[in-house]
Amino acid sequence: MFGKKKGLAAGEDQMKLDFKRTLFVGFAFMGIMCFWEVYDYIMPLILQRIFGMSYTEYGVIMALDNMLAIFLLPLFGHLSDKRNSRMGRRTTFILWGTILAVAFMICMAVVEHVEYGLVTQIDMDDPNAVYDYVVQYGSNWTGDEKASMDAFVAGWQNADIQTWFNGLKDGTIELTSDQNAIYNSNFLTPFYETQRLIAAQVRGENVGLLVAFIIMLLAVLVAMASYRSPAIALMPDVTPKPLRSQANALITFMGGAGGLISIIIYTVYNMLAPERYSASHIWLFVVLGAIMLIMLIAFMAVVRENKFVQMRYDEEKRWNVVDEEEVHCNEPLGKEKRLSFFLILATVFMWFMGWNAIKSHLTTYATTILKFEDSFVSVINILTGAGGAIALLPVALLAAKFGRKKTILMGVVIAVCAFIPCIFFNDSMDKIGLMIGFTVCFLVAGFGLVIINVNTLPMVTELAKGSNVGQYTGYYYVASMTAQAITPIVGGAILDHTGDDQKGLLFVYGIACIAVAFVTMFFTKHGDNRPERKKKVVEYFGEEE
Repeated sequence: MFGKKKGLAAGEDQMKLDFKRTLFVGFAFMGIMCFWEVYDYIMPLILQRIFGMSYTEYGVIMALDNMLAIFLLPLFGHLSDKRNSRMGRRTTFILWGTILAVAFMICMAVVEHVEYGLVTQIDMDDPNAVYDYVVQYGSNWTGDEKASMDAFVAGWQNADIQTWFNGLKDGTIELTSDQNAIYNSNFLTPFYETQRLIAAQVRGENVGLLVAFIIMLLAVLVAMASYRSPAIALMPDVTPKPLRSQANALITFMGGAGGLISIIIYTVYNMLAPERYSASHIWLFVVLGAIMLIMLIAFMAVVRENKFVQMRYDEEKRWNVVDEEEVHCNEPLGKEKRLSFFLILATVFMWFMGWNAIKSHLTTYATTILKFEDSFVSVINILTGAGGAIALLPVALLAAKFGRKKTILMGVVIAVCAFIPCIFFNDSMDKIGLMIGFTVCFLVAGFGLVIINVNTLPMVTELAKGSNVGQYTGYYYVASMTAQAITPIVGGAILDHTGDDQKGLLFVYGIACIAVAFVTMFFTKHGDNRPERKKKVVEYFGEEE
C-alpha cells in the first residue's frame, strides 16, 4: 500500500491514469478494430454469396487468419521487443503494417469485385432469373444440390409464394406467423441455398479468381498480424502495472469506437444496397482503408513512444512502485506463476472457442436461419458495440474494486446466462419478439465480453517482464487465435450437419466452451491486481502484486 509520497504536489495522493497518453496510443488499436469488425461481418457473406462456399468451407477460410496468427503474433511481438529505433520498439511495426494491410486489402477488393460481376450476370435477387438458370443448367446437379434446387423450383411454382414475395418486397403484405413459416421453409431457405450453388458453379468456372482472392487475403492477414501484437504491447509499455486494467478499458473503448465506425459504414452500405446481390463491396473496403490510414496519421502525429515509455518509468519511481524483477530479472516464471499463466491462457482459449463459434456465424445464422435482414444484423452489432463501450468505465471500476479474477468470473456467468435463450430461438416465433429477444441477449453477452477482454490481457502482462511484454502479448493472442482458428470450422460443421430445428446446437456448443473458461479462471492464483482486500478505493492503485 502507498499513500501520499514525499515530493508530490499538494492534493496528489493517488496514482492516476494518464488518459490523454492512453487515448493517443489507442489510435493504433482503433485502426485494427475498424478492419476486424468489417472483416467478421463481410467476409462470411463474400465467401458464401460471391464464392458459393458452404458453412464448413467458409469456416476454414475464416480460420486462416487465426492459423497464421498462432505463429505470427508471438513472432512479431518478440521482434518488436528486440527492436531499437528512434521511433521506438512498436511504432515501426504499426506504421508499415498498416500501410501494407490497406494496400493488399484494396487488391483483394478488386478481385472480389470481378467475381461479383461474373456471379451477377444473372439477377441473383430475382427468383425468376434464378428459376430460369436452374431449369436450364441444374440437370447436372446431384444429391443435396439437386434437393435444394428442387425445393426452390417447387416453392417458386406456388402462386401464393410469388404473391407473398412481391408483396414483402413492395411492403404491401405482412405475413401471419403460419404464412411466414411456410414462406421460409418452402421458398426462402431453398432460394438462398440455390443462390449459393449458382455462385459455386461460377467459382468452379473461374478458379484463378478464387486463388488470387485467397492470396490477397493471406497477404492482408499477414500485414495485420505484423503490427497487432506491437500495437497492443504499447499499452503496458507506457502504463504502470497497477493501472493496466483501467488503461486496457480505455484502449478497448478506442477499439470499440473504431469498430463502431466500421459498423456504421457497413450499415449505410446495407441501406444503399438492401438486396443480397445489388452491390459490390469494393467501395466499402476503399472507405475502410481510408479510415485506417487517417487513424495511422493521427497516431504518428501524437505518439512519441520513447518519451511515453520514459514517462511511465518516471511515474513508477515517483510512486516507488518500480518492479525490480521486471527490469532486471531474466529468470523464467516460477512454478506457481507459470501455472497461473497457462490457466489464464486456457481461459482466453475457451472463451474465444465459445464466443467466436457464435460470432463468426452470426451474420449467416441471423439472415439464413432466423430470416433477419442484413441491415438488422448491423443494428445488433451497433447496439452491442455501443453497449460494450458504455460498459467500459463500470467494468474498470469493478476490476479496481473486486480484482480482475472475480470480475472475469462475473463476466463469464453473464455471457452464459445471456446465450441460453438463443438455443430456443427460431423463425417460427413472432418476428418482432424474436428480433428484440435476440438483440437483448447479444447486448448482455457483449457486456460479459467486455468484462473478460478488459481484464485477461492485463493479467497476462502482469506476469511479463519489461523486456518481453510484446512476446507475452503474442502468447495471449496465440491462445485467442488458436481458438478462433478451430471454432469457426466446428461451428460451420454443426450448422451444416443439423436440421433447421437443431441449429440452436451452435449456442449449446458456445455455452459449454465458455463454461469451461469459468473453471480455468477459478483456479488462477496470480496476475490479479488486488491480491488482498483493502479498506479504501485509493489503495487499489497503491500496491503492486
